[in-house]
Amino acid sequence: MLGDGRDVGRSRTVLALRALHRGAAIADNNPVEGKPPPTSVAAGVRRAALAFSVLPTPHADAIAHLLTMRERVTLRNGLSQVRDADDGDRIAALHALLREVRAGIDWPVLDTHNPIDCPFHCIDGHPLERVANVFGLLAERQALTVAVALCHIPSDTRDEVWGQLDKAVRAQILPELGEVPQVGTVRTRLLAREVGTRLTRLAKLETTRPTT
Repeated sequence: MLGDGRDVGRSRTVLALRALHRGAAIADNNPVEGKPPPTSVAAGVRRAALAFSVLPTPHADAIAHLLTMRERVTLRNGLSQVRDADDGDRIAALHALLREVRAGIDWPVLDTHNPIDCPFHCIDGHPLERVANVFGLLAERQALTVAVALCHIPSDTRDEVWGQLDKAVRAQILPELGEVPQVGTVRTRLLAREVGTRLTRLAKLETTRPTT
């Protein structure tokens, strides 16, 4: 299990790398395995590769482990194109990466999200402490479920719930944020149903638990 502040920092670095190459679809730079890489990469991917190239090896390895396979392929293509880059470009890209890390969490904006018909209204009426407890339990094996939920609920609620989560739980959730926009409507409703079921179950348990 991920367990300390370094894990959160690595997860934020992953998000920052994604932010650096945002604006150019990653799929455009994702060749079929076995085919040669493209002759050039998008500017955002180049920036991410330049920044990654100057990270200490242990930190870079830990971050690469948190990337998806598609992102690793894209990053590898980018690294192959920046071998001859000068130090000035690398340092400038690293500074951009640090700015992204310090800016905090970049929660994905879901274009198809309808706040009126959002299935995560199942959270409404539950104490935020209970919501945080359920998210903490889900995060160990279903971190994407929690990431999807956090991206759908109102920002003020999200901030309060996020503040109640342990660092280890946050570190499990952060790497999944990049996948949230790929989750379709049907799957979103299934994930919300799971969250709602867990909340109802915990609420019943709390009412039957003997008081001390």
